[in-house]
Amino acid sequence: MPFKFVHAADLHLDTPFRGVAAPGPLPVRFQESTFRALTRIVDLCLRERVAFLLLAGDLFDVKDRSVRARLALRRELSRLDSAGIQSFIVHGNHDPLSGDTGTLGLPASVKVFGPDWEEAEVIREGRHLCRVQGISYPDVEVREDLSTRFRRTGDGFSVGLLHANLGGAEGHANYAPCTAAGLGSRGLDYWALGHVHTRAEHLLPGGGVAVYPGNPQGRHAHESGERGCVLVEVEDGGTRRRFVPVDGVRWHKLELPLSGVATLDALVATALEAVEARCASELDGHAVRLTLTGRGPLHRELARPGALAQVETELRERLAQVHPPVLLESLKDGTRPELDLEALHEAGGFARTLLDEARFLAESPEELARLWEQEALGSLGQRLKRLGVDVLGTPRPEWVIGAGLHGAESLHEEDAS
Repeated sequence: MPFKFVHAADLHLDTPFRGVAAPGPLPVRFQESTFRALTRIVDLCLRERVAFLLLAGDLFDVKDRSVRARLALRRELSRLDSAGIQSFIVHGNHDPLSGDTGTLGLPASVKVFGPDWEEAEVIREGRHLCRVQGISYPDVEVREDLSTRFRRTGDGFSVGLLHANLGGAEGHANYAPCTAAGLGSRGLDYWALGHVHTRAEHLLPGGGVAVYPGNPQGRHAHESGERGCVLVEVEDGGTRRRFVPVDGVRWHKLELPLSGVATLDALVATALEAVEARCASELDGHAVRLTLTGRGPLHRELARPGALAQVETELRERLAQVHPPVLLESLKDGTRPELDLEALHEAGGFARTLLDEARFLAESPEELARLWEQEALGSLGQRLKRLGVDVLGTPRPEWVIGAGLHGAESLHEEDAS
């Protein structure tokens, strides 16, 4: 019997967004965004008439979950309960079982897995649909591979619901570490994972799949782009998976080349146009980390004391007034001075010597290696290693070219000042 379910994780309800400071309605929209993402997940379940919803941990942002967050979760799961849709929940490191006060009841259709492995059977119209297995974190830190407790118990589609770090994903604490080979050996068809906030799918030995839907609402600039959940259709033991965005406020990292932009008013106009072109109109708001790049006449202007901050203030006020409003999270200057390298080389002097030496070293691997092995550089590398800093065994030619250009630019800046 074909059926559907929705897999979501890492809701982080009631994330405080303390770093968001902006005029107008933006702060409120950020504060509401995690709740609105949950509402959109439930809307999707109702619209697609799914059999059940899976929530793979970190439903709440902190162990001591707020009353507001708990009431919001109950309200949304009650909507599913009224439609005859079951919900299955495991808790992770942000919302372990030890943080549950037990003062809020959930609908009878909600299954919250405890600290020990359990399996629940999904029955629809008197017929067996599938099995869902799960286990929650008893406390914040779980270093054990919890996936070893899972196992296939019978025929039919089987789901493992787990908050875990598959393959040691960087940027996330290595809680409940597991491997693709280990998950594949358990014989389950679909692993509904949480913890890693970047969307990913891992095909497993034996034919199963492990899926991270990512978090449904980005919370900072490193969680940019679409955020959402996964709609899964099951038929004949196989799955079709479709990512569905549910975020209301979206984060972006943008680079704005300023080559050919000669005036400050043109910079502001170009920035506004570029940001608005990337920010979808159907969302509640956006947040942008903007970096100015390229060579141009504005480099010197932006380098003046206070100039970049004043441009940032102007852009922040203008972007907060567009629809939907945009938070300028930060403005960074990555521009370079206008530099005619050919003319600089023809002018001679130390800049010419610097550029020639850099080119010679970049084109001569033996000379570059000899320079790297000199006593001063060699001892510096040893000191860095003792401090735990990774040092490459051989230098890269592009480093030398970059150093030569940087030196030439510095000389050019000094001569022009």
